[in-house]
Amino acid sequence: MAKLKPKGFIAICQCERVVGAMDYERTDRKEAGKLLGLWISEGCTIKPKFHGSWSVTVQSCVCEIN
Repeated sequence: MAKLKPKGFIAICQCERVVGAMDYERTDRKEAGKLLGLWISEGCTIKPKFHGSWSVTVQSCVCEIN
């Protein structure tokens, strides 16, 4: 079985809410890299999506700002 390439990514915040989503196939690679870096620097967990049909509900973060 061949490894699948991600079709998209979602960002899950430390408060466990989905705070971002990206269709990787339609996003410029430079912009995708910036966005993934931003999510990681904010402490989000990045979850790849490997199939063409997926959906999520993006919500606002509810973490307390220190």
